Amino acid sequence: MAEDPEIRAMASVAEILSQLESGAAERVLRWAAERFGVSFGPKVKTRPHQEAVSPDSNTRNFADFFAELHPTTENDKVLVAGYWLQQIQGQEELDAQQVNSELRHLGHAISNITRTFGRLMEQRPQLAIQTHKGGASKQARKRYRITAEGIRSVERLIQTLSTGAPQES
Repeated sequence: MAEDPEIRAMASVAEILSQLESGAAERVLRWAAERFGVSFGPKVKTRPHQEAVSPDSNTRNFADFFAELHPTTENDKVLVAGYWLQQIQGQEELDAQQVNSELRHLGHAISNITRTFGRLMEQRPQLAIQTHKGGASKQARKRYRITAEGIRSVERLIQTLSTGAPQES
């Protein structure tokens, strides 16, 4: 009977990763996931004696998450809202109107959400990308996705909160 290639791959990966420290193993797995286009559920960051910043429990919601991260610029607000919808809620694509609605409920509506997403796309490396435009007009509905670099940007903010270290500029 031939050995299952999937089982052989898992055994090889387990053998290699068992030789690495947990941080190194995590970086290798994240690289492999990005390299092969695989996505997983949200990463949960915990702080000592407190709930996770990424909400997996019913007691956490977007308002708590947003308040804890306390983004101040429009770009950061959209990035945090996009992260919430994409990484925590599991949405593949973000509708600009939905992102702005989430922010509006908290009193942080963006005056021109499309322009803000445009700024996130203009940054290098890009923090967001446009994935779809539903129509030919300039006002057509656009859909976006937070890039891996955008996700890392929010996760650095989460990590800053977890460790109490000063934020990087």
